[in-house]
Amino acid sequence: MDQTRKQETKITQWGHSKATRIPSSVIKQLNLENNDKLSISIENGSIVLTPLKKKPNNIHELFDGWIDDGVRDTEVDWGKPKGNEFKW
Repeated sequence: MDQTRKQETKITQWGHSKATRIPSSVIKQLNLENNDKLSISIENGSIVLTPLKKKPNNIHELFDGWIDDGVRDTEVDWGKPKGNEFKW
């Protein structure tokens, strides 16, 4: 979607609150999904919705896209065990 192209939406009643719909073209451009969280703020008299960064659900998502920089050439000393860590 061209960011300069304006779209319209309207405010409607939703329970005791008001709601509006976000056009699917905006959802696609921002790669949003159902239940993604947004922060809402007011800036210069405008409502601003900002997607919050998605938290990983598992270790695969956490390291998705990670590329080893090759800087570490030795094991990292994490210190003494403080809980139920696996003993080597």
